[in-house]
Amino acid sequence: MKTILITGASDGLGKAIAKKCSENGMRVVNISRTNCEWGEVDNIKCDLSKKEDLENAISIIKEKYSDFDVLINNAAIVGYGALEDLEYEKFENTWKINTISPLYLTAKLIGLIKANGSDVINIGTTHSQHAHPGLENQLAYCASKYGLRGGSYNIGAELKNTRARLVHVYMGGFQSKMHEKDYGNVMTDPENWMKPSDLADIIFNIINIPKQIEISEITINRKGRRG
Repeated sequence: MKTILITGASDGLGKAIAKKCSENGMRVVNISRTNCEWGEVDNIKCDLSKKEDLENAISIIKEKYSDFDVLINNAAIVGYGALEDLEYEKFENTWKINTISPLYLTAKLIGLIKANGSDVINIGTTHSQHAHPGLENQLAYCASKYGLRGGSYNIGAELKNTRARLVHVYMGGFQSKMHEKDYGNVMTDPENWMKPSDLADIIFNIINIPKQIEISEITINRKGRRG
């Protein structure tokens, strides 16, 4: 039985991935402030912006789930705000959750990742590929996701001569409550955005590709959003 660690599996894409993996016989562990409501998932309560919570989660993983097969760094926040109004605390919190926590978590588990031949999947964004319309007022989000992208390159190099693999996913827009949670913008046209369940199917397939194949980077986007 494969063990899958997922940050932010209490909602949205993370929850969809957790459900897909659990329904297919995998043990799933959610790492977030809020429990995953899907009944077959174990939960480690963790505020990813707090060092002491991260350290506690790392200790629990090493004690109870040290044989994990996949780490999916999924949790993220938007940190939306006009540049002149962007508060230091929001900027800092966005970096803690989107960049520091996934890279720190991976770094502290790197010994187990190498020993297990575990895969690390970092959920990034197409906003970190190039500038395009729609980036306005998202400085904290875009910059922090660029940081995750850079960290992915470094970790991938660290794992080059091991069985472990690093996959960085440039994720396009999908049905999510991220913006609603951050600044109250409710999605009014969900039918035009990708479905988390469809994206979970893709991530599940990536998890299960043979070990002699490596997908270093992959872009998943809405039709017509190329380039």
